[in-house]
Order: sequence, then C-alpha cells, then structure tokens
Amino acid sequence: MSTASAPPASPGRPRDPRRDDAIRGAALGLLADVGYERMTIDAIAAAAGVSKPTIYRRWPGKQELVADVMRSLPYTRTATPDTGSLRGDLLAAVRQAADHQLENAQVAAGLASRLRESAELARLVREHAVEAVRRRFLALLDRAVARGELPDCASVSPLFADVAPSLIHVRVLLSVEPVDDDFAAELVDRILLPIVHFSRAEA
Repeated sequence: MSTASAPPASPGRPRDPRRDDAIRGAALGLLADVGYERMTIDAIAAAAGVSKPTIYRRWPGKQELVADVMRSLPYTRTATPDTGSLRGDLLAAVRQAADHQLENAQVAAGLASRLRESAELARLVREHAVEAVRRRFLALLDRAVARGELPDCASVSPLFADVAPSLIHVRVLLSVEPVDDDFAAELVDRILLPIVHFSRAEA
C-alpha cells in the first residue's frame, strides 16, 4: 500500500517528545477503534491535538508511524530484570507481560480484532511487536547460558517464546482468569522450564 509523504522538514524548534507520545497514543487508539485501513492522518492529528504537518515532520506516512508505534510500546522497550537465575528471570518476564496485558487490555482487544481486516497491520504488528516479545523471552535463555546455567539454548523449541505471551493473552482477554503470582509460578515451573529441559534432553 502506498502512503502519503510530505517534503523534508525545514530546521526549526527541537521536537517535543510529549507530542511524539501524543501522536503515537492517538494512532494506537484509532487502530483499535477503527482499524488500519480506515485510520487517517487527519484523524490522528485531530485526536492528538496537532497539525498534519507536525505528524509528517516526524513520519513519512501512516505505515512508518504505525511501525514506530509498535516498536515504542513501553513493554517491548522495558528490560527484564536480571534476577540471577533463569527461573527468577522467567517469573519476572511473566509478571511484566501480565501487567502490560492487564493495563492495556481494552486496546489489545481492539487491536487484535482488527488484524484480520488488514494484512498490512498484521505484518506491522508481527514484525515490530510480536517479534520483540519473542526476543525478550529468548534473551533470557541467552542470559542463562552466559551464567553457566545452560550449556546452550540452540535446541530449545522456537515455540518456547510464544507460550507465556499466548497463555497470558488468553487469561486476560478470553477466560478472564487470574494472572497472579500463583499463575506465574505454575507457568514457569510446570511449562516453561520443562520445555527447556525437555529440549536439552532431546538434543
């Protein structure tokens, strides 16, 4: 899909990060409410309280803005605490993912409902949000290897990185069951760590 573009910005006042955040927030809300295809730069500008040139000075068009929104989600940019053990790191990662889902449940539900309407939106979410979440969980395995807890992580199933986010998504948005400390411990001890150890045994 082609996107509208604007002439390069001329020198002027430094960019205001608060405007950037307002524009990203407006775009995310509109994605959930009306979907990618029906979302316009005019609507984003109105929702953010800025002018269209203000948006075009930051992003060439809608596609680039949405990609930046996906990359800039606070959860994907927050480091997982280094607790000193793989189990501790997994517990922290599960709690962070659960907190993010709970805080953004309404937007997440609206966004998920729009993915099948737009192949472009689905691609952007997959490339810039889903992959970032996968990397977060896989990075914990790399950290465990660096500590000497694991000899390597190459044999661990790629599905490992999808299990926790998927179960949290189901709990928050579908079954509306608790995603508390008991849930985190059961997920880590009975599912995630067994996947790691089984993969190593099978290698």
